[in-house]
Amino acid sequence: MTAPIDTASLVLAGLLGMVVGGNNLSACSGTIIGSGMVRRRTGILLAIAGYVTGLVIEGPKLFRVTEVFLPANTSTGAFSILLASLLVFLGGEFFGVPLSLSKALTGAILGVSAALGILGQTRYLALILGFWFLVPLVATGLGVLLIILDDRMSPRNLWFKLTLLKTGLLPLAFLSAYVLGVNTLGLIAGVPYNQSFDATIAVGLGATVGAFLLGRGALRRLTEGIFSLRYPNAFFAQLIGSATVELANQLAVPLSITETVSSGIIGSGLGRRMRVLNVRNIFLIISSWIISPIAGFLLAYIITKLL
Repeated sequence: MTAPIDTASLVLAGLLGMVVGGNNLSACSGTIIGSGMVRRRTGILLAIAGYVTGLVIEGPKLFRVTEVFLPANTSTGAFSILLASLLVFLGGEFFGVPLSLSKALTGAILGVSAALGILGQTRYLALILGFWFLVPLVATGLGVLLIILDDRMSPRNLWFKLTLLKTGLLPLAFLSAYVLGVNTLGLIAGVPYNQSFDATIAVGLGATVGAFLLGRGALRRLTEGIFSLRYPNAFFAQLIGSATVELANQLAVPLSITETVSSGIIGSGLGRRMRVLNVRNIFLIISSWIISPIAGFLLAYIITKLL
């Protein structure tokens, strides 16, 4: 018989999946919707297909985060992690900022581990922190570089170029959703104590519902809120985001897809010297990357001590 706290953890995992499905929709389908290539509903359905496929096929790779930092995971520890992460993410939804669930959840896992006095594995932690610090810088730099190269090496046939970019955006949007399903949704499904299969189902269903119900604000913030996306900007941002997260997946490193795509978008905007970049929204997004893991750590630590 399933204990009440384990049932509560499954519910929280489903709710987190719902919030992720909505809040990260911006990083997956935001480019194709923001550039006017597809309608909102089509972009959402494409993202859902990627979410579920990634979660089922490669999601278990991210179970390693919980296994490494919490080798003796308990029902109470899992509940504390999920509750703390949900509280952090609800704050992001309230302010309309695409927060990083992967960072909040990783911070919460570390917070529980610290509260139990078993925090270790410094090499693995250093690898994660290194990715978190370097990836935004690299993604922004690549965004600038690719746009500059695009301007210098573009073919004379502009319509041919736009056709290629539009054709590439659709599979890239799916790939972004896929790597998110592996990375963030897989990370959530690995937290509930001894319930990986049930958690995977709960997270997948939650992500599907969340994509339809919660995605509108984050889409507006990431795309129109920064600047009106052109096809090259959208294509390169999507390419950078999906490639870097897929690399992180192979190393079992939790990495924010919103962070990588946002960095690519910012870089591509700087590459075109766009003066319409919304500095306030960029500041809010970057601040959320820093706040997420710290808030997750502190909340999970406190909840664990109280329980």
